[in-house]
Amino acid sequence: MAGIRYVDQFLNRSFYKLGLLVGKYPGYFLIVPILLTLLGMTGVQQIHNNIDPEYLFSPVNGPGKFERAVAEEFFKVNYSTRFNVARITRAGRFGRVILTSKDGEKNMLRAEIWRELRLLDGLIQNMTVFYDEEYYTYKDICAKWLTECFMNDILNLDYIIDDKSGNITLPISALNGMKYLDLEA
Repeated sequence: MAGIRYVDQFLNRSFYKLGLLVGKYPGYFLIVPILLTLLGMTGVQQIHNNIDPEYLFSPVNGPGKFERAVAEEFFKVNYSTRFNVARITRAGRFGRVILTSKDGEKNMLRAEIWRELRLLDGLIQNMTVFYDEEYYTYKDICAKWLTECFMNDILNLDYIIDDKSGNITLPISALNGMKYLDLEA
């Protein structure tokens, strides 16, 4: 217990002296922390946070980056004339909208949901953005197949929604007596 007493006495003396110093020169203890804070804030403004998951979590010379480089060399993404979703290897110039139903039911293949999906698709395609002193529409910035904006093919399935004879399973689907193989799944 003797060791604890020495530590206690040392701390008591140190804080007593610090209290005397603060009481004698209070201006320094107010102004110096404020000046140090202001000085530190100038550096905080220059900090750039890198939130790119690829940079943060994948090794510089990892096999995934090598494989992607090979895929990008042979299967280039062309956003302006021959866009293909399956060729996208990097996040960036392509956006997706992922939706769930408002009522919490997992099945989105219902006519009332499909009407809302079509409405949302129309709103997105009628969007106009003002950037750099110029207006851009969806048709100006969309990924294209030949001269038309790339279509969301899933929205074309609205004619089979109420048809219970179809079976949509991946990668093979049966619709209207025909079987389809989805190679992108």
